[in-house]
Amino acid sequence: MNFNKWENILSEKLRKPLDKKRISRILKTDTEDDDFIEFFKSMILTGKLIELKSGKYGYSGKMNMLTGIIDIHPKGFGFVIPDDGSDDVYVPLHNIGIALDKDRVVVKILSNKKREGKIVNILERSTKKIAGTLKKNGKYFYLIPDDKKMTRNILIDNEIEDSMDGKKAVAEIIEFLSPKHNPLGRILEVLDYKNKVDLQGRLILIEHGFDEQFPANVIDEAEKIVFNSDNIGNRKDLRNEEIFTIDPVTAKDFDDAISIKKSDNGSVVVGVHIADVSYYVTPGSELDNEAYKRATSVYLIDKTVPMLPERLSNEICSLKENEDRFTLSCEFTVGLEGNVSNGRIFSSVIRSSRRFNYQEAQDIIDGKAESPHKQTLILMKDTAGKLREEYRKNGRIDFDTPETEILLDEDKNPVSVSPKQRLHTHMMIEDFMITANMIVAKHISDLNISSLYRIHEEPSEENLNSMRLLLKKFGIPVKKITPNALQSILESSVNSDTEFLIKEIILHSMKRAIYSKENKGHYGLGLQYYTHFTSPIRRYPDLIVHRILHRMFKGKKDALRNLELTAKHSSEREWAAQKAERNSVEIAKMTFLANSGKTVYNGIISSITPFGIFIMITDVIVEGLLRYRDMDDDFYQMQEDEMSVVGVHTKRKITVGDKVIVKILNITPERMTMDLSIESFASKKE
Repeated sequence: MNFNKWENILSEKLRKPLDKKRISRILKTDTEDDDFIEFFKSMILTGKLIELKSGKYGYSGKMNMLTGIIDIHPKGFGFVIPDDGSDDVYVPLHNIGIALDKDRVVVKILSNKKREGKIVNILERSTKKIAGTLKKNGKYFYLIPDDKKMTRNILIDNEIEDSMDGKKAVAEIIEFLSPKHNPLGRILEVLDYKNKVDLQGRLILIEHGFDEQFPANVIDEAEKIVFNSDNIGNRKDLRNEEIFTIDPVTAKDFDDAISIKKSDNGSVVVGVHIADVSYYVTPGSELDNEAYKRATSVYLIDKTVPMLPERLSNEICSLKENEDRFTLSCEFTVGLEGNVSNGRIFSSVIRSSRRFNYQEAQDIIDGKAESPHKQTLILMKDTAGKLREEYRKNGRIDFDTPETEILLDEDKNPVSVSPKQRLHTHMMIEDFMITANMIVAKHISDLNISSLYRIHEEPSEENLNSMRLLLKKFGIPVKKITPNALQSILESSVNSDTEFLIKEIILHSMKRAIYSKENKGHYGLGLQYYTHFTSPIRRYPDLIVHRILHRMFKGKKDALRNLELTAKHSSEREWAAQKAERNSVEIAKMTFLANSGKTVYNGIISSITPFGIFIMITDVIVEGLLRYRDMDDDFYQMQEDEMSVVGVHTKRKITVGDKVIVKILNITPERMTMDLSIESFASKKE
């Protein structure tokens, strides 16, 4: 059944709220039909159908209602970020109801002029687990949440010993029925970690809604899975081909392998072979439900929280060296000029002949080490270079943002922070993966099959104008902003004092890449078609695309269910994972600075705000704050351009991009706060 057709029928004919039975009649089905049950569930979860107190259901678009994610301020009010991309809706405290930060909600627009609303329904809780500090009050215990956006203390229902007063703990919300009362919860565990990095990692995961442990039923299901390559069915047998993996040195889940062959006409055939996770994780299974809930793996500084249990992610699905594995393969031809043709997708079985890490492969290419795969690696590097050049001509923007490598000792304390080298082998694998994702997306689109796409829409005109003004202040006039113009600006800023600032200005002007059931192209990559196909071990949308491909092989074109909901959920969990990973890195960097015994560092002014000046410590790429109240040489006023401040008496001007020497006054890693002072100016930006 085409669910889109049913949705179109309801949007036209559901003119007033009706009960479920009458809605099924409009669709010429009945309430017991499996497709109707799934469709109805999807419409409720996406907020397109709203259940009213009467037990009837109305179409939200006709009742001045929107769905979205609520962002709650520590003071209690919030803003709903609508799913449809329209302007945020302000929700005052008295209209928040029982919504919690990052919940998916339905908001009723009360005033279009003020863009103000009221929460009328909770579609999905962002999390039920809250970390905080236990506090006894009379006979009862409360949990005071660490997250300041969780504005209510949690009344604890289970019995707790008095000695737990003041301890860090994790509570699960079990009931929250009225805004007049505190949420009711029970303690799941008391956090008693000896190592601060361990503790902070645990708190970060809880705050962003990720579980380190898998439920017992999920583990049991995973343990029953056995790999058997005796019956490969219709899979193409590539076990005798030269195929290998190239991954980070710490990687344990290998979901992509590469092959390459020369053709007689000078072109080459590249094979991208991806772990066939969909063969093991079937729709509706316990593994599938848990993978959907997580939607992504999370990589903290000291641990990985996988989307799938290790039995699958690190063993049965992982493309391990010298072991047979089921895969989905995408082969394509790369011409002499880097043009791509003859893309084809098929199920396969491979045996990786070598597990390289990036540095090993780079050393072989550079002649620092020997390997029987040397010529193959060199051919891969040259071919990827042609692809990259072709993509740049077509408008790809290469945001090669600086990254750092953090080393931990045995006790997980950060002992060094250094720039992470960007190797040719990193870029080589990236280019092959991008090409495979593009080919799969175009193939599915050409066949008019419903799927998930990875989209990146064009920046708004307002953001482009702001970007143009900011770049002009750095002496970079831009008449017309195009992807090629932005790439030229990025390339010209490499190794300059303002390199990272230029990248930040451009990045902050971009829209966020998201998942969508509608193909809208990828602005940053300069591609009309793009999806995520290459990492099904760690990304749920890739798993969905694999299922769609398998259905395509069987000649099925009907839509998989809940694609819209899956796209939204996956995007939200991806953002949560990115925040968790950034927090983990920032805490580790600040911990390193706090333990280093050094207080004076090189810095660069990164932004100006009404309350202070943010300064990037360039040695470790982490920001601290110089508060105006701590500047005792003058009173400083922020200028209209928001790029500088000027001393009222001295007329000293401090501008974004100025290089400075800073001193750390105070640093609290677990809160990710660092107060700085300027010791001297190293130079003024040109």
